[in-house]
Amino acid sequence: MAEELVTLVDELGQVLGSAPRSVMRRDNLLHAATAVLVRDRAGEIYLARRTMTKDWAPGHWDTGAGGVVRFGEEPYVSASRELAEELGITRATLRPLMVNLYTDDTTRCFEHVWEATWDGPIVHQADEVDEGRWSTMDDLARLLHDPTSPFVPDGRMVLERAAADGLVDYAQLRAFGAAIDLGVDFTVTRHGPVRSLAEAAALRGIPPRALVKTMIIRVSADDHRMVLVPGDAEIAWPKLRTLLGVNRVSMPDADTAHEITGYVRGTITPFGIRTPLSVIADVSITGSISLGAGAHGVGMTVHAEQALEALDAELADLVDRRPET
Repeated sequence: MAEELVTLVDELGQVLGSAPRSVMRRDNLLHAATAVLVRDRAGEIYLARRTMTKDWAPGHWDTGAGGVVRFGEEPYVSASRELAEELGITRATLRPLMVNLYTDDTTRCFEHVWEATWDGPIVHQADEVDEGRWSTMDDLARLLHDPTSPFVPDGRMVLERAAADGLVDYAQLRAFGAAIDLGVDFTVTRHGPVRSLAEAAALRGIPPRALVKTMIIRVSADDHRMVLVPGDAEIAWPKLRTLLGVNRVSMPDADTAHEITGYVRGTITPFGIRTPLSVIADVSITGSISLGAGAHGVGMTVHAEQALEALDAELADLVDRRPET
C-alpha cells in the first residue's frame, strides 16, 4: 500500500504541496490538520486518550478528534472522515471554531478546528483511541492542570485560545483554571437561563445573599477595581468613594467590562480576568458563597475566606445595612 500523502502548507494555511507522512514527521514539515471538539447538549465535552502506537503524542488525552489532511482533501471532508473513523460519529454538523497554528520541535501544523454536538453512541477506532469519556468543563480544567495526565499540546493550545477569546462557553475553563492555580477549592452548579438573581440563587440552592455579585468599578480612565457584594445588597456609593478617596466612581459599559475581564456581563467572576485588578469585598461575605464562572447558568461555590485570601481582597463596609427589627 502506498504511503499516505500529507498536505503541506505555509503559516497562513495555503497549500504548498505534499509529502509522505513519514517524511513529514521526520523533517517536522508544516502540514494541514483538523480537530473536532465534540460536545453533548448538556455542554460536556468528549475526552479521548490516544493509543500508545500513535506516531505523535502517544498516550496523551485530547478533546479533538482529527488528524492530518490528506493531499487533495478539503479540510471539512478530512475532519468529517476523522470524526467517523476515530469516534464513529457520522451525522453531526460541524461548526467552525477557529484556525490554529501550532509549532514545536516535534510537530508543526495548521489546524482547522470545528465543534460538533452529539448525544449518540461513541465507537472508538481501536488503533486510534484507547479510552474515552464525557467530561464537564471543570473536570477538563482539572485534567489540564494535572501534571500526571499528559495532554496533547496543540489541543491544549486550542482550548486555551478558546478560553482566552471567550468562544462559545469556553471562558469558564479560564475561570476554573485560575481557581485551581490559586489553590481555591470549588464545586460547580449548572442551570438554565434565569430572569433574576433570586431565581439563580434558588436554582443553586442558596440564599440570595450568598450569590455574590462581581462588579467592575471605574475610578478613572486607567484605573478599575473589582468589587464583591452580597446578592441581596447594593453598593453604598458614598462609602466606596470615601474608601477610594475620590469624588466620583462609575461602572463601565458592558463592552469595556468585557474587554477588561474577558467575561460578558452576567458571567463575570474574580478568577481568571484578563487585566489584574485590585479586589474589594464587603465584610459580610463569609461562609459558603457562589460566584460567576465565566458562562451563563454556571456558578462556582467556594468558601469565602479561602477565596478572598487567595484573591488578596481588601475587606470593607461597602453596602447599606438595614437595622434588624
